[in-house]
Amino acid sequence: MSLDRSRAPAAGIAPSLAIPRPDRHELPNGMGLATVSRPRLPGVSLALVLPAGADSTGPEKAGLASLAAKVMPEGAAGRGSREMATWLDGLGVRLRVAVGYDSMILRLHTLSEQLAPALDALTAVALQPDFLADEVERCRDERLDAIRRLRDEPADVADDVLAELIYGGHPYGRLTRGREETVQPLHRADLIEFHASRFSPRAATLIACGDLPGDFTELAAARFGEWRGVAVDRQPPASARETADPGIVLVDRPGSQQSEIRIGSIGLERGDPDEPNARVTNAILGGLFNSRLNMNLREDKGWTYGARSTLALRRSRGPLILRAAVETAVSGAAVREMLQEVRAMGESVPTEEELGTAAGALTRSLPLRFETNSQITGTIGEQVVYGLPDDYWAEFTSRIEGVSKESVRDMAARLLDPGGLAILVVGDASEVLRDLEALGPVSTRTAP
Repeated sequence: MSLDRSRAPAAGIAPSLAIPRPDRHELPNGMGLATVSRPRLPGVSLALVLPAGADSTGPEKAGLASLAAKVMPEGAAGRGSREMATWLDGLGVRLRVAVGYDSMILRLHTLSEQLAPALDALTAVALQPDFLADEVERCRDERLDAIRRLRDEPADVADDVLAELIYGGHPYGRLTRGREETVQPLHRADLIEFHASRFSPRAATLIACGDLPGDFTELAAARFGEWRGVAVDRQPPASARETADPGIVLVDRPGSQQSEIRIGSIGLERGDPDEPNARVTNAILGGLFNSRLNMNLREDKGWTYGARSTLALRRSRGPLILRAAVETAVSGAAVREMLQEVRAMGESVPTEEELGTAAGALTRSLPLRFETNSQITGTIGEQVVYGLPDDYWAEFTSRIEGVSKESVRDMAARLLDPGGLAILVVGDASEVLRDLEALGPVSTRTAP
């Protein structure tokens, strides 16, 4: 039997995936527990999920949640920064506090035999942060230094300005780290007030996955059971308004050899019934290496190392963003090509090959979400933050595979209306302005 090596073999049937479902409990104070037992290895991952993300403050205090997360592990329950580091190192645990737009999550990984003292450490950081004045000032100054450095990064400037163009005064209109003018005024009292207003047992869920003891609920109750807090509004922020300033905006960077291009619109909320259609649409447009944007600007034109699109699904409608970094000389042409791909998506259906490739990429990568204990706690954390049902991942593949070509076309037309797009270029105005003006009116602004 001869083997034709010029043709790739057909993919086999994907094996079925056993999705772990958490056991759910609630402590008397209203704090949620979600546990998954995986006793194969002597480790446990913990995640405490709280509604304390960047969307819980107005744009005038952008960066407050992120700064609080940075300071919390630097002193808690009477231990200073060095004492905390020594304590955690002695336990052999990794503790991180992560902030997104929609949540704050305290993550910890430990050996099973150190679970009880690891829970003590998690409780101290979450419930008893000291927000020591010296640490607050040090962390704030470090954050300000980072913000100033990032002004020299055109990609970062583009992300910052685009968020404001799309969302205006909505909390999504600032990056989670904030800006210099919003972080500079923050002091210890702001962090204490933020913690008191956003940390409450009825709004919190502790997720645990790994080699859990039979009395884990009792261990958690012994540490969190006496926790009290104010009522916290966990509803998402008001629906994100339409693009603030449609049209082309140019941020001048004299002498820049490249231009950062962003084209953005407002997408969907996480859990929207049309989420599968939006995911497949994004994959075909720019979510994969062989997507339309990348095959055009990189493979065909050779203008960029990569062009892509990202779909951010948040508690309120997150952004759909097209992005590329191109040589200055082709900036206008690149914007034109990207807009042509946008129009084509909304005017005609994708091919069967495009649809199959997108669906396969989205579904066959699903097992990567459930390989480790930390990945499982992270995936369950998404369900907690966004109120997704326990069968969300079990039904994910069938929902993606049920997306039709017509649904992709209609979703693209809905999310990528050319009249409502924010188009941003960060580059040398003396070199790119004329080409951009050939596409439409251009307004200029400075970097924040």
